[in-house]
Formats: sequence, structure tokens, C-alpha cells
Amino acid sequence: MVSAFSLALMFACNSEPSEPAPTPIVAAPESAEVEEPSSPPKEAQSVIEIPRPRFHARHILVAHTEASAAPESVNRTRDEAAAEAARLLNELKQGGDFEALARTHSDDGSGKRGGDLGVFTKGVMSANFEAATAALDIGALSDVVETPFGFHIIERLPVIEVHLAHILVQWQGLKRTRSERTREEASARIAQAQALLESGAAFDAVAIEWSDGPFGARGGDLGWFQKGQMTPQFDQAAFALKPGERSAIVESTHGFHLIQRIE
Repeated sequence: MVSAFSLALMFACNSEPSEPAPTPIVAAPESAEVEEPSSPPKEAQSVIEIPRPRFHARHILVAHTEASAAPESVNRTRDEAAAEAARLLNELKQGGDFEALARTHSDDGSGKRGGDLGVFTKGVMSANFEAATAALDIGALSDVVETPFGFHIIERLPVIEVHLAHILVQWQGLKRTRSERTREEASARIAQAQALLESGAAFDAVAIEWSDGPFGARGGDLGWFQKGQMTPQFDQAAFALKPGERSAIVESTHGFHLIQRIE
């Protein structure tokens, strides 16, 4: 498993990356896409284990001039930052919209996402932040929490992930493909794979025989995903499925997919 980002990197980044961040995802960018790597990672040789505990949270960060990685535009003192965080917490308790307040007031890149930090594992965040998050019930707000990066208001969110497999059929000209098929040939091939599944063939067996990319060799198992990590078409289809269900044919920027939700 790729090691996690440090908290300093997470909070210091004020622009979203053009590619998905390494696992664990701290905040999936809106442009994130499922990628078929040129060779599967070591953990792709077997079903990926999900480390526990895993937390999902959003926050509002109020930085100050003494805080680590504070933006140059921040000129408030520590006392002023503490007062501002207390004011924002009171506004939230009075029914304020967390996402809107984070977009307007949070002094880090997560503000663009309404404060959403994504899913993270134990040991990624600073000790105070992690302890405060772990102590919250889902949907609950923390008191003002101080870390080296300033003052935070944290809301704990549910961890929503799906375990997916897919059959991928590509055609010439797509991103990161070796296929020489035409799009019409690819369309016919994915339809044949779908017909096999509808006739009762096992998904993993069809994936091994018919799927492009390295994940076909392991029955199409893609591991676990959070909402927003995939291309919009793939994401919408995947999260509409119940465990054990299979999608219709889905087209994305990577080709045609048949998606099965495992868990």
C-alpha cells in the first residue's frame, strides 16, 4: 500500500491535483478517473484488504500567522483565529450550512470541496485531529480543535465505499490502451460479453477471457472505491448498484464497461 500523505502536504495544497491522489485518498479531485495501470500493483494480485479504522470527515480550517503552511494571504493572529473559529462553530450550531461556510472560510484546498477531506486511516492526520474525529458520532460536529495548522471545526461523515469488478473493452485511440480494435468492434465485443453473463456465465470467468487491461487476469476485481474517484459515467453506474448487481454497458473515457458490485 502506498504510504499516506503527511498532514502538512494535505493542508498546504491549495490547488487540486490533476490526477487521483495515492491511497488513502485525502480528497478525491473532481477530475479523478479510474485508471488501468500498465501493470497491476502487488496488492492487485489478491482481494484488497480495507484497513480499519477508516475515517471520513470534512473540516473548516482557520489559520493564523503562526500556523504551519498558512497561506500568505492569512494575516490574523492566533487569538483572532481562535475567535473566528468559535464564531463559525456557533453559526454551524445555529443551522449554518457546513459546505457553504467551508467554501467561504476554510484556509486550505479542501474548501473548494466544501471541506471534504475524503477517507483517511489511523495515523495520517495530526494526533489532535485524529482523536477529535474518532470521538465523534457520524454527523456530529467537534468543538474547536487546535493543531499546528490552526483551528479546525470537524464534522464526521460516513465512510461510503464499494468493492467493484468490471469487464473493460477498449478501442484504438483511447487513453492508455494497446487495443487496435475500432469502436464498432469494441461495441460488438462488450455486447458478446454481456450476452455470456446473461446466459449464466460467471463474471470472473468472462472477465478473464474478455476484459482488456491487467485486472482481467484477476477476474476484473478493481478493489474498493469511494464516490467521486471514478469518471462520472462509471461512478454513477457503480454507486447505483446493490451488492451482487451488475450494470448495463457503460461507456467512459477508458472504453466500454460492465460493472459488478461485489460488496
